[in-house]
Amino acid sequence: MSSFREFKDFKSDWKPKKRIPVVRTLIVLALIYAVYASGAAQKAYRFIEDQRKITVEEPAYADLPWREGCAKTQGTSFDSKKGSLGQCGWIVKSEKEVSELPDIPFLHYAASVPGMQYPLQVHWIADSSDFWNPKVLILRSKKTTTSFYHLMLADSSFAWVRADGCRYPGACPRNPLQGGALPIEADFDFGGREELLLKDLFMGIGEAPVYPILPGYVISVSKDSLGYKLYLDHGGNLFSRVSGLSQIAADIEAGKRLEQDDALGRLAPNDSAVLFLEVLRNGRFVRWDDFYKKTHVADAADVKLFLSEIEF
Repeated sequence: MSSFREFKDFKSDWKPKKRIPVVRTLIVLALIYAVYASGAAQKAYRFIEDQRKITVEEPAYADLPWREGCAKTQGTSFDSKKGSLGQCGWIVKSEKEVSELPDIPFLHYAASVPGMQYPLQVHWIADSSDFWNPKVLILRSKKTTTSFYHLMLADSSFAWVRADGCRYPGACPRNPLQGGALPIEADFDFGGREELLLKDLFMGIGEAPVYPILPGYVISVSKDSLGYKLYLDHGGNLFSRVSGLSQIAADIEAGKRLEQDDALGRLAPNDSAVLFLEVLRNGRFVRWDDFYKKTHVADAADVKLFLSEIEF
């Protein structure tokens, strides 16, 4: 005879679903919307921002005269002959001492770029009545002197540029030949004009030296009907091909590191000779004029005018 017994300790796995409090949720959302619509949130945010600005302490030397401001930054102050400019100077003995310069990002960057030689003389030049409105920055070591100029651009923004008007920091390419690329007009008489869709054409005096547009490494050296061809890697996924050289420098070979002042070679010994240049950025051809204009926000004439205006 079968017998059954009750399992009193049995617990069901089924759990009732939690219900969302719809009414309370709607009430909370309505209150949030009311606060936003009334502008209370915006007023609270502005109030907090105003309080934060009030509590931020300005540098102790911000409103001090030139000499006192320079002294506060442990610099040595000088006056220019014209009296309209003041100069503050520091000596940086090593890269570790760059952090002791005034808390100005550009100043720290310029004084600590790779390859910088120390001790380094740093000269900060500005209006004698405005320590924090720089005009010129000069970095001088035993072997080099580099100057940067704080120019106002056409859109009223400011940029640091070198003597040739190239924006700093950033890549500062140079023309491989004196002058720039020749414009390719619709009626340009050249048998291989289709090649110029991916090349820029330069023309120079016979045997003129040709330079790399930027420092870089030689990837390959070859020769074709136009002459010698060099392929260079400038870093940052930027490459260039130069062709049309009648001769190359004696020590040019694959793997060699070249600076911008190291001549690649020379043009053919004709009254006029041509050079072809390809600039490749991220695998795409870039017209030389476009590439050059993006880096050179001013020109040498603009810099000279700027220096004459500030009587420097």
